[in-house]
Amino acid sequence: MADHMTAFLESSKPREIIRTWPLPLILEPLARQTRNMTSAADHYTKANEAFDEEDYQEALELYSKAIELDSPKADYFLKRSATYQKLNKSAEALADAQSALGLIDDSNPENAEAAARAYLRQGISQFNLAQYTESKASLERSNELNPAEKTLPTWLRKVEEKVLAATQTPPEPAAVPVATPAPTTPITARVRHEWFQNDTYVTVSIFMKNVKKENVDIHFTDRALSVTVKMPTGSDYSLELDPLAHEVASNECKYDVLSTKIEIRLKKQRLGLKWGTLEGEDTLVGSMNEADGIRPAYPSSSKHGVKNWDKLSRDVEEEKPEGEQALNALFQQIYRDADENTRRAMMKSFVESNGTTLSTNWDEVGKAPVETKPPEGMIAKKFEL
Repeated sequence: MADHMTAFLESSKPREIIRTWPLPLILEPLARQTRNMTSAADHYTKANEAFDEEDYQEALELYSKAIELDSPKADYFLKRSATYQKLNKSAEALADAQSALGLIDDSNPENAEAAARAYLRQGISQFNLAQYTESKASLERSNELNPAEKTLPTWLRKVEEKVLAATQTPPEPAAVPVATPAPTTPITARVRHEWFQNDTYVTVSIFMKNVKKENVDIHFTDRALSVTVKMPTGSDYSLELDPLAHEVASNECKYDVLSTKIEIRLKKQRLGLKWGTLEGEDTLVGSMNEADGIRPAYPSSSKHGVKNWDKLSRDVEEEKPEGEQALNALFQQIYRDADENTRRAMMKSFVESNGTTLSTNWDEVGKAPVETKPPEGMIAKKFEL
């Protein structure tokens, strides 16, 4: 191939050389490059889909294949860096962020946003590796390039706290007898989180046991959720959802630290909007009123099945409930806003007691069947066919 190219460049009769040069030798390198670029783009698209579905191992393999086929793409390295962060591989995430920065000219204003993302990824990776001084510099550079990035204030606050703590000299402790250290609970390889939604809230559940509320740090913005949990071993668990698929009312979001999980409720900015995904671009957005939008329903003994309380409440929106209606509305609200164990307790007690008992205490009703307790002056009888 090289000999043919040299002959072509040195020839005074290039048309004659082309006529004698085998056509495949001219076209094959161009075709191979085109095939690689197309294949890399396909792998990148599939990797993004896997990332959105939280299949991070599959996303990692696909991003790596895309980089192998078409390496000089800063976006490919940035997305693989984010994937490494999801898999708690901070060193690899840092290396990819630095590779992306090597492909971006951050002195060019047109590249400011891409460079800001790369510095942000670099800063987060350095933070997770306890390189707090370097992390602070990276995050500040990201802030200079794109001050509109909504998660930066949270990360800058975190890293400034770490840098400040490192500069303060703690008082020398008094000598105490050496005691055998208590065994620590190891961090699981991957903490599971799930989400579901209704008309009003998107609920994110992070499953970890016996976490103390003072060790949980959660911050909300209109398009981001940041969670940091201090684990018993001293390490930090971090969940960063940025950007969220849609805007939330950050000042109305809330969370509860329970014995088995952390439950976070994100108040939807647009009530009734059905989110197709939790994070990133939402191509499946719809309405919670569609047939596939299933809402929790309050248990009912009606032979017609459970009642759609939301539809009923919209039909009588301007009617103020009274008496039994007000009581049912209260039960509806309790059930809708309750955690998983409370809902299970309400459903079990209501069904097993034949509608005579409604309990929210799963520890109590989960141990045994709930007895039927008819009102005073009435007798419970079994119905026999």
